[in-house]
Amino acid sequence: MTYLYLAVKAWREILIGLLAFLLLICLALLNHKTGQIEKYKQTEIILQAENAKAKADSALKEKQWSKQQLKAEQNYNAKIKQIQSDADLANASANSMSKKLKIANSRLPSASKETNNEYCATLGNVFERSIEEYSKMARHADEHRANEEKLIEAWPSE
Repeated sequence: MTYLYLAVKAWREILIGLLAFLLLICLALLNHKTGQIEKYKQTEIILQAENAKAKADSALKEKQWSKQQLKAEQNYNAKIKQIQSDADLANASANSMSKKLKIANSRLPSASKETNNEYCATLGNVFERSIEEYSKMARHADEHRANEEKLIEAWPSE
């Protein structure tokens, strides 16, 4: 009973003590949560820095690949021009040979003229078609090789 008497007599002091205790608990919780918030902010800053670095690295690699692809495209275009030039030269050479065969055909001895003319014309046609096919095949092979080199050069390498 004495405790009850003391409690009723000092109710204000008990209430103030209880409120002070609750205030200390609230301050401790607030301090703990503030520490967690700061920790998360630091983690977020680190993640943002890593993300920015990754973006910069990605942009740098993309720029390098773009330069590599542009160089490969330029090399490809130069090779295609060279291939076209070679094909044109082969065609000119074939036309020249064809003309020479026609001239030679006209100069054959007249003794067996029909047979010689037919034989020479047939050989000329076969030779002319062979040269055309060879030129086409060479051009396609060169284009294939140039395409292959372009792909190899343009392929991103780490």
